[in-house]
Amino acid sequence: MPVSPFDRIALAYRLCGPFIVNFALLPRKTPDHIRLKLTFTDGSHLYISEFWKGNRLVTYSYYWLDAQDNLIIGWDNAPHHTHLSTFPHHKHVGSQSNRQPSEETSPEEILTAIRKLLSSGY
Repeated sequence: MPVSPFDRIALAYRLCGPFIVNFALLPRKTPDHIRLKLTFTDGSHLYISEFWKGNRLVTYSYYWLDAQDNLIIGWDNAPHHTHLSTFPHHKHVGSQSNRQPSEETSPEEILTAIRKLLSSGY
């Protein structure tokens, strides 16, 4: 059974629940597209975009922005940074131009990383 936006909301609450103050379903391009916005207690927010084929996550982007819409970290698997050791998985830290390898490649790992950073006051 394919993943639904509500599966993603449940996962986010399981991993980051104490920090989430709001969520919004965003318009989808296709039925296999999941788009969400989570808002956290510090005013930062996470935009989630996933494209699925059946039970397989094909492409993703998770962009975490502060309350002023400045990039904190953005994770995605767009296949354009071939020089990175974790290609196609990578993250943008603090700015789009600061591209780094990403060991966090699943929604669970990304949400866990965000929870740890929120807990520490990043």
